[in-house]
Amino acid sequence: MNYKKVITAILLVSDGSVDHKYFLENFNISNENLLSIFDEINNELKDNDYGFYIKYDLKSSDLVTLSSISTELSEFKPPSVLRGLSTPALETLSIVAYEQPVTKLKVNEIRGVESESSLKTLESRGLIEKSGSLDLPGNPHLYVTTNLFLEKMDITSIDDLPVLGEYFSNIEEE
Repeated sequence: MNYKKVITAILLVSDGSVDHKYFLENFNISNENLLSIFDEINNELKDNDYGFYIKYDLKSSDLVTLSSISTELSEFKPPSVLRGLSTPALETLSIVAYEQPVTKLKVNEIRGVESESSLKTLESRGLIEKSGSLDLPGNPHLYVTTNLFLEKMDITSIDDLPVLGEYFSNIEEE
């Protein structure tokens, strides 16, 4: 099997980053071998002057465009998953990003209105996901942002989000 072709194709058609566990289990290769394959693919992409590369860490990988061509792509990019989000959805996304893990009730409390529709929209676009539930009556779901959110915001961690002020950093207000 030509691992380079198959891995590149999987990354190309995947909707966001792919956990390395997927490749390790399906191809029966070691993590070291997988990282070596990524390096080989990246070298070939660079040698052939392609506009993308495999961005990877120890847990996941994704096929991303080179930042050096972002200005050239600005007029050609397909619509972002962030484009077209309503103001309530953007408010909800901000709350989930800064308060995660957070319940729907907490989001509603902060916004002052029902947020079910916004949460469903964000979840359907892959920007947030359920990450468990609280051990309380009704077992409310906990929402967190996804790797796709980090990618679209061009950050590597939630810690890279700008500080908004004391409201979001004061744990006693929980």
